[in-house]
Amino acid sequence: MERFSLINKGEILLWGNILEFKRLVERIDALFKNFPETFKESMNIAQQIKECILKIDPFIDFYSKKVCSSCTNICCLNKNSRYEYDDLIYILALREKFPIPERNLDVKEPCYLLTEKGCKIPRYIRPSRCNWYFCKDLLSEMESAPAKVFREFSNTFNLMLQLKQQMLNSFFQSLSNFQGNI
Repeated sequence: MERFSLINKGEILLWGNILEFKRLVERIDALFKNFPETFKESMNIAQQIKECILKIDPFIDFYSKKVCSSCTNICCLNKNSRYEYDDLIYILALREKFPIPERNLDVKEPCYLLTEKGCKIPRYIRPSRCNWYFCKDLLSEMESAPAKVFREFSNTFNLMLQLKQQMLNSFFQSLSNFQGNI
C-alpha cells in the first residue's frame, strides 16, 4: 500500500475536485476495512463519540426546532456542509457510508444534504461545522434550558471533543506504526 498522509485538522481542500475527494475517502475507508485490528482502538472510540452525539441530539434538536424554523438567515449552505479530516476519519471509523456530493458545489448553494424536512442524514454523521455551529439565537435558547439539563449537554459535548482528539491520536499513531511495517 502506498504511503498515506494527510493533516489531521482543517477543511479538506478537495471539495472542488470530487474525484480526488472520492479517492481520499476510498483510501481511508480501505485502511479501516482491510486492517480493522490495526485501527481497532480508533474504531472503538468513534463508537463512543457516536454515543455522545446521540445522547445530545434530542437536546439540540428540541432547541433547533424552536429557533431555526423561523430563522431568515439560513446557515444550511454548502460552505457549512464541508467535512474536515477529523470528520472523515470518524465517519469511516464507524464503518458508515460517507455522504459524498454528486458534483462540485458552490459554497453559497443550499447544502446538498438539506431536504424540505431537514437534513437527510443523522446528526452523528454530519460535518462538525454543521453540527457544532450554534448561532447566537440558538445558543441563547439552549442556555435557557434548566441548569442541570444544559450542564449535562455541556459535559457530554466536552467529552465528545476529548474523545475525538483521542480517536485522532489513536488513528495517526496506528497509521504511523502501520506505515513503519510496510
